[in-house]
Amino acid sequence: MTMKYYVFGLVLCLLSCKSQKDAVNYTGSHEEILTRILEEEVQSTDATVTGVSLTVISPQLGIDFSGASGYDSMTKNHVLTPDQPFRIASLTKTFVATSILRLREKGLVSIDDPITNYISKEHIAILEKGGYTPSHITIKQCMTHTSGLFDYAEGNMDYITEAAKDPYKRWTRTEQIQWAMDHGEPKGAPGENYHYSDTGYVLLGEIIEKQTNKGLAEGIRELLKFDTLGMTSTWLESLEDRPDGLPTSVRRYMETLDASDWDNSVDLYGGGGLQSTTRDLAVFLQALFSGKVYEKQETLPVMLLKSEFSGDPLTEYRLGFGYIKGKKSDIEAYMHSGFWGTLFIHFPAYNCSIAINHTNDESNGALQKVINYIQWLAEQQ
Repeated sequence: MTMKYYVFGLVLCLLSCKSQKDAVNYTGSHEEILTRILEEEVQSTDATVTGVSLTVISPQLGIDFSGASGYDSMTKNHVLTPDQPFRIASLTKTFVATSILRLREKGLVSIDDPITNYISKEHIAILEKGGYTPSHITIKQCMTHTSGLFDYAEGNMDYITEAAKDPYKRWTRTEQIQWAMDHGEPKGAPGENYHYSDTGYVLLGEIIEKQTNKGLAEGIRELLKFDTLGMTSTWLESLEDRPDGLPTSVRRYMETLDASDWDNSVDLYGGGGLQSTTRDLAVFLQALFSGKVYEKQETLPVMLLKSEFSGDPLTEYRLGFGYIKGKKSDIEAYMHSGFWGTLFIHFPAYNCSIAINHTNDESNGALQKVINYIQWLAEQQ
């Protein structure tokens, strides 16, 4: 589900305001300092964070850390461990966009093609009846949220309200596309402006299925080389088997409502659906930015190329990533956040990947301190 754009503003400030870290005394090893940051996050009287897990990987800065503090649920009956997986929600979109670009490498899609070249006639008809011209909507526009498609998931509160009535309902992709037609209006002509849309990403999920002739889970896994990368704690929940030997998943909350046992089809077919760990998420970012996922050098620049659209610059969205740049530091970062309190971010200048997950009530305190520490280390070098 949705990208939380207040995070963009926060990190933009972090990349611009050095005064926040000038007075900090960074004594101890990387592990000691980062562990202390996690403990402070949970123990802070200014936050109600139950637990937080973190991975930071930067070969350039000599960091390879995974840790956790607090608990894996609001009942506080089980201490959180770094290897516990969790639903990552909209971070899945980065994996879906990367998969589409892998299909492009294979010559199976052109991202400038209309989606009507690749989706079912049934879904084309639903979109047309909903007031859209799907032959004018391109794959790239779905990837950059400039398709004009209403967001079925959070365009308004209707979908979440309905899902809460029957948490165990098994939703289909078709039902979600139809929901967007029935509960919202087009958000402009294709390419006219930015409007975050899970609807576009469930259509991208359909394209992956059709072009690989496999299920979405198997298609993503093979295209992105999960097994080769050693991502043994990442899977598309309910569409493939949970890996053996994993500890219990972190509980997921909407404020105080425990939604952990909701059928994950509520957010599954491309806009969300993956479970992972902070370790696997950071490993994926490292692999993506170091040339271990794409097979052609030209593909990553295509993914990161700025797209033109109307809107707030803080919502600048590339192909599966949000983008920010520090006003004073000029440091660039690529990131995505998720509904349940997960975020990952990569700083090319430091070759640094950070993944963080909160059990509940996400706070920006730990992320702020981690980024400050990373910048301080870079300055020492």
